[in-house]
Amino acid sequence: MIKVHDDRNTGTRGWRRWLALRATLVAFAVLLLGGDIALAKQRNRKPPLTAENVRTAIDRGVQFLRQSHNARSGRFGSVPEYQEGSDALCVLALLNCDVSPDDPMLRVSLERLESVPDNKLSTYFVSLRIMALATADPLGKRYLAQVTSDTKWLVNRQVTRGPHAGGWDYSRPKSSADASNSQFALLALHEAAKLGVAVPNETWEQAKKYWLAVSGRDGGFLYRVGGTSSTGSMTCAGISSLIIINENLNDGRELPRGDVADCCADSGRSERVESALRWMADKFSVRSNPGRANYHQLYYLYGMERAGRLAGVRFFGAHDWYRSGAEELLRQHDRNPLAGGWRGSGHAETHEEIATSLALLFLSKGKRSIAVGKAKWADDDRWDKHPKGVHYLTRRLEKVWEQRLNWQTVRTKDASTDDLLEAPVLFFSGRQALELSAREKENLKEYLNNGGFVFAEACQGEGCGDGAFHDSFVALMQEVLPESQLELLPPNHPIWGAQYPLVPDTERPLYGLQSCCRTSVVYCPANLSCYWSLDRKSIDVSPRLQQRIESCVQIGVNVVTYATGRELKDKGDTPTLATRSKDLLAGRTLVLPKLTHGGGDDDAPNAWRNVLENVRASPGLRVETEKRMIAPTVEELAEHPFVFMHGRSDFQFTEAERKALRVYLDAGGFIFADAICSSPEFARAFRREMQLIVGQRLASIPADHPMWRDQRFGSQIESVTLRTRDPNRRDGFRSETTAPQLESITIDDEIRVVFSPYDLSCAMESPISQCDGYTREDATRIATNVIMYRLLSD
Repeated sequence: MIKVHDDRNTGTRGWRRWLALRATLVAFAVLLLGGDIALAKQRNRKPPLTAENVRTAIDRGVQFLRQSHNARSGRFGSVPEYQEGSDALCVLALLNCDVSPDDPMLRVSLERLESVPDNKLSTYFVSLRIMALATADPLGKRYLAQVTSDTKWLVNRQVTRGPHAGGWDYSRPKSSADASNSQFALLALHEAAKLGVAVPNETWEQAKKYWLAVSGRDGGFLYRVGGTSSTGSMTCAGISSLIIINENLNDGRELPRGDVADCCADSGRSERVESALRWMADKFSVRSNPGRANYHQLYYLYGMERAGRLAGVRFFGAHDWYRSGAEELLRQHDRNPLAGGWRGSGHAETHEEIATSLALLFLSKGKRSIAVGKAKWADDDRWDKHPKGVHYLTRRLEKVWEQRLNWQTVRTKDASTDDLLEAPVLFFSGRQALELSAREKENLKEYLNNGGFVFAEACQGEGCGDGAFHDSFVALMQEVLPESQLELLPPNHPIWGAQYPLVPDTERPLYGLQSCCRTSVVYCPANLSCYWSLDRKSIDVSPRLQQRIESCVQIGVNVVTYATGRELKDKGDTPTLATRSKDLLAGRTLVLPKLTHGGGDDDAPNAWRNVLENVRASPGLRVETEKRMIAPTVEELAEHPFVFMHGRSDFQFTEAERKALRVYLDAGGFIFADAICSSPEFARAFRREMQLIVGQRLASIPADHPMWRDQRFGSQIESVTLRTRDPNRRDGFRSETTAPQLESITIDDEIRVVFSPYDLSCAMESPISQCDGYTREDATRIATNVIMYRLLSD
């Protein structure tokens, strides 16, 4: 039994309870590392969908296509009826799976695609060739001439007369067309337009008429004009085709007015797309192609990926289309674990090269990282005055980051905080007052507290008038984060140099809201997304307007770059709140509170959630991650064998508090502390107080200490990265590789205090910290090792 050296007869029962808890901690910590194999076998459950098992399936599919490739001819397998189109489809799939166009296999196949004679050209092949070449050469440096020629070929073969006008058939223009050929032609023309190839406006106008003519009465789309039954594959084709048409068609709604955009003109929102999305919600399935049973299921899933991605929706109704489709494809894949490919039904999908390519296109394109989520905060269009804005901003981000990205719409009324966390940046826009329910506000607060970022604009001026959005957004932020205020971002804020070197714009100022370690909300009281939607070569604008467009786009790119640091998650790994622990098996609970001290003791309120997520992930030990603050008294310390402490300013304990802390440490207690933002004031105060409490100075922990080198305690840490502010660097920091720079105090041959004078807290709280200190990854590794060292060293 530990003897408590305290003049008062209080706290003894608490110390006994703590001793009992400490005994259980060691047992459960061993279980945490060793695992309960028997229990895992009893579960025998299929692992949930993750980015890792999607990636594994993709890798196996890629390997299957490699094995079917003929290095001499450049062809894949043997598909006589569809050989040219099949080869182009395989190339397109491999490129989207990140196989380099310089890979010897693809070099041969790309040369083969270029050499196909004119007498073998068809709508499917030419469309797929354009898409493949544009994917292999997104800057148009190598294949632009071929893409331009193929674009003319497609334009010339569009049906121009009769009830099928605006559509495409298999090869030469006839009096009929079908929706399948037509969607592939539009997909190709869209990629060509992105490369800067001119597509006549009339082509888009005629295509729009065709897709309205092939609409079904039930909200879906038909295979041919005059058909009777809508199908899932054609409805997906209709959704993506109309979105592509509306994006490329200059119908007068978005024509600029001189040097300033008309930002609140009619947006041209497509009710036909909305009704088709409702059809998909009602008929949703991934096991079959609605209206066609199991026929062309994989072709339908590939169409679903396009429809969901281009529409920017994660859900069709209540159905998470990517997660559901990926689970189905992985289920099919598991049936034949040795082959690595897929095989579907229907005359084309029985060819495994075609089926595998369609599956790979769904998995690879659908899992692209979400860069921005558009907050749908109203049921009408108040939330989306500039519907193309985020889409075009994402396209620019793809170019400057050289990374394939997605965006999506988030319906705040239905979204949980986990749903919000799918998007690292949540974009709010509007003219009228922003209205959120109490639940939506709470979710938004949790989103921000868990590393989310809000980017907002008020649609004011330039044709929008003066709405109520500004006042309502400011009030919302005061309610959600009352401890901070929106303030004008200074010229030296890292946002201004995150991607492009910018200076603050008085026409479009940016206001920020600090959440301790970083700016977590950025607000512009003027139009931005209106100008993002004009960032395309197909619209002629004046030089002054072009400057405004470029300025707004660069502001948007810088904000998103700052918010994410370009570190995005693949879809499939759905982030969840770190506060959940209901699914843990054991009833034991480890509570890790923070110590109050008056020196900024809660300035990083969510700093430890990330590292505690690592600790609580194992069966057998429940870790409470709700914030708990305790005072440095014997009564409160007695309940906790482990306490955290951090701050950013000077402080001092009272004599009674110092005595209580000495009793705590002598009894085996443990303090883990760090200086928020590497604060020298807090570091000096902490070192001084520890010397007064225990009578000895903190000493450096050696680089070869078992805390860093013994894998039982987490990971082997030989080196870490320390960031220090440097205004001459593009990101505002210089980096140094070093061993962990932590200090400790040993009592009775046992480390009882660990202190980091360099920031851990802000790095663990925010994806992008504005502080000197460790990177987020290294901070999490260091903190995990310290916790596990403490648990396992008793």
